[in-house]
Amino acid sequence: MKYFKSKNNYSRKFLKIVIFMTFILIIIFTSFLLINFNKKINTNISKLVKTELNRLTTSIITEKINNNILNKESLSNMLIINKDKNNEILYVDFNLDNAYKVLDKVSETLINSYKDIRNGNIDIDYYDNKLSKETKGVVLNIPMGSLLNGLYFYNLGSKIPVKINFIESILTNLETKITSYGINNALAQIYIYIDIKCEIISPFKIDSVNLKYNTLIASLMIEGNIPNFYNGELSKTSSIYEKKVS
Repeated sequence: MKYFKSKNNYSRKFLKIVIFMTFILIIIFTSFLLINFNKKINTNISKLVKTELNRLTTSIITEKINNNILNKESLSNMLIINKDKNNEILYVDFNLDNAYKVLDKVSETLINSYKDIRNGNIDIDYYDNKLSKETKGVVLNIPMGSLLNGLYFYNLGSKIPVKINFIESILTNLETKITSYGINNALAQIYIYIDIKCEIISPFKIDSVNLKYNTLIASLMIEGNIPNFYNGELSKTSSIYEKKVS
């Protein structure tokens, strides 16, 4: 009898240990799944929001930062081109006052466009007009299905509110590249560099991202040759212009 009792006690203790270990393993496994799920959701939220912001900003640059801001006259006044007596281009520089006027217009255009997004005047996917007005920001309601890389579940599931804050300032500068173009001519291409910092606030994480663009915005024909020792190309970059986002 004692033998059977001790055996039963041993069996009970062993069963308790098995149940306890199983419980611990379930907790560890569940925690591991939740951590990985949150990490995947956070990554996908940032990726989706950055894609949408990039699409919008590219559209703003293409549609609004054009000849209305940069016409031939403003380009001519902005660039300083020094030539020698043989009509060879020795160097190119920027008239800082005129360059900063252009950069200020570009920055102001972007800031006003972001204000239009915040006020619901520019179409953006997942935009929540009510929450955006309440929080005085840009709030996107993103369906859970769109974050799980599943085509068939794209618009399904509960929605996650994500707020976007355009913070600090917009940094811009100009770069010109002058290359030989035909006989006794050169082509000046003007590029604008834009750096926008924003904050993506989701229920799981606050993530800071930088949106960076380097876009050709204008071209201008110049009479003159580029000396051979420049290898057919001259370039110059302006100082960085900073405009606060209010």
